[in-house]
Amino acid sequence: MTASDLLTGLDPEQRAAASAVAGPVCILAGAGTGKTRTITHRVAHQIASGVAHADQVLAVTFTDRAAGELRERIAALGVGRVRAATFHAAAWAQLRHFWREWRNEPLPEVLDQPLRLLIPLGQRAGLLGRDLAAEISWAKARTLDPAGYAESGRSAPVEPETVAELYEAYERQKREQGLIDYDDMLTLCTRLLTERRDIAAQVRDRYQFFTVDEVQDTNPAQWDLLSAWLGDRDDLCVVGDDDQSIYSFTGATPRYLTGFTERFPHAQVVRLERNYRSTPQVLTTAGRVLGAQGKTLRPTLGDGPDPTLLPADDADEELALLVRRIERLREEGVPPAEIAVAYRINSQSQTIEEALRRAGIAYTVRGDVGFFARREIRQAVAALAEEQGRVGSVREDPPPPVEARPAGGPRPDRFVERVLGRRMGWHPKRAPEGETALERWRNLSALAALATRRTAEEPTLSVDRLVAELEQRVREGDGAPEPAEVEAVTLLTLHKAKGLEFEAVHLVAVEEGLIPISHARDDPDQVEEERRLLYVGCTRARRYLSLSWAQQREGPKGKPSRRRPSRFLDPLLDTRTRSAPDAREPRPRTARSDEGRRPHERGPADGDDEALVGALREWRRTRAHEDGVPAYVVCTDATLREVAARRPRTSAELATVTGLGPKRVARYGDDLLALVQRR
Repeated sequence: MTASDLLTGLDPEQRAAASAVAGPVCILAGAGTGKTRTITHRVAHQIASGVAHADQVLAVTFTDRAAGELRERIAALGVGRVRAATFHAAAWAQLRHFWREWRNEPLPEVLDQPLRLLIPLGQRAGLLGRDLAAEISWAKARTLDPAGYAESGRSAPVEPETVAELYEAYERQKREQGLIDYDDMLTLCTRLLTERRDIAAQVRDRYQFFTVDEVQDTNPAQWDLLSAWLGDRDDLCVVGDDDQSIYSFTGATPRYLTGFTERFPHAQVVRLERNYRSTPQVLTTAGRVLGAQGKTLRPTLGDGPDPTLLPADDADEELALLVRRIERLREEGVPPAEIAVAYRINSQSQTIEEALRRAGIAYTVRGDVGFFARREIRQAVAALAEEQGRVGSVREDPPPPVEARPAGGPRPDRFVERVLGRRMGWHPKRAPEGETALERWRNLSALAALATRRTAEEPTLSVDRLVAELEQRVREGDGAPEPAEVEAVTLLTLHKAKGLEFEAVHLVAVEEGLIPISHARDDPDQVEEERRLLYVGCTRARRYLSLSWAQQREGPKGKPSRRRPSRFLDPLLDTRTRSAPDAREPRPRTARSDEGRRPHERGPADGDDEALVGALREWRRTRAHEDGVPAYVVCTDATLREVAARRPRTSAELATVTGLGPKRVARYGDDLLALVQRR
């Protein structure tokens, strides 16, 4: 393939980026704009045009999978195989090659399981090993030694000075045992190239052209290593999207992307803004979530259905809406593997898994095991089973009514709470510090909430039967089939969704306290990162996008609490009638072609439908005023339009309309059916 052939088929912006084969280049690549295609063609064009040899190129990315894809796609373009690797893999290869020459001592072994050292150290301070590991990794990503960590002002699970002492002890144990961890690979390789100019010259002679993908995910330790590789040269191409910068907890910062021209004032900057993934309607919604500061993505696909906003009275209704939407998508031919459900934190998967299991919908949890396969849940259920033999000695004061449970037995939910507290150190109102400890607490809280729900659903439920149910779920694992065996809906967190795409995406619990997460509310930078996280979730959808939230949720002890839709939905909700912070209703959709929409998603086709929509809106306005609630709580615009298009004649038909769960049908069904009949 000739150099000119490699530019064929690229759009003008992609061609400009692929043609910039020398000097510093910054490619600002929006979501779905063909980033990987662009950089693979650029590397191939560098080689085919004679600017570089294949073995002079180093392409760096953040996962082995992505590095493998780069190698294969460049090789498929017929220019030979280039070196594509993660920062860690490239650093370790260079350390192995030059170690003896640098240190004149045996190469250290890699500590594959740092927790074997960190767990005993953490126990000294009542700190989980994984949380200590996270703190040390946080420091190393920012090139901080123990003293630097102690002075960093870090808000740590325990006193920073205590973490610094444990950090120093960990480093000392590794030195004594001839070990290094993965974070050490970066800092040691940087030191190698800094201390030994002769070795640095050899590395720089080998690698003369650098491409770094997803550079907004780069942390200071990685950037220092890249700078050591580069030296005083400038043949560097960085590619990324600051609108998708969502990993600050790893030390990642978008400043190396956004500030690229400050270091390289003569850099060429190319913007990729033609989106090849999503419909105009999905992009419009995502853009409104992100706000004016984000890139404007230009759609290349035809129209699709408008994204759906689905308010629900409570968490149960939200799950019912989710199940109904998945079933409808499957009926319309969307493969289950092309449907994703995304949420903010791992513990949210429990109720979603349960709802899908009951509905007979196969699912898989990406990047994690299912709820009942998680370590702390298996431990908790084992503790419940062990304690079950002592149930007879448990007494409650005052005891619950006999008719509400088997005579002499404790309430299952209270039994679960006691065991979780005594055996697992869980307390419903005391969330611990540290991400791992907090994640563990959230999962145990979800287990307690499950026990509360089961006890409420079945007043005669016994401890024996509840524990047996939980043990059965643990034996089943996560309840999800292997993808190779059956196509399944994908469940995943918003962070795990980055880099993926699906035909249909449903974002659940888009509420204050979850997105943005509660601990971000006092930090404007973290709030904006949470906004970008929701934007990433929206841009995973190719055609179908829905966002849902509940008006109330139950806590671990079954006490309901009011919820508000996320502030990030404000641009999607009409503020004309806002009288309180949560008084919002959906913004009317803009007129567009109905081509490609399902029948019930089309706009009014004639004057009769237009008149019915108007009558429904007037009814909604009056009913919202009478009930003292925002209009969207009654029904969204999308729901009213679907009622007008489908003209249901019975409550059963009305219940199939998106956004009308059983409670809304019971509350508003007679009014809606009467309006439809009159028109």
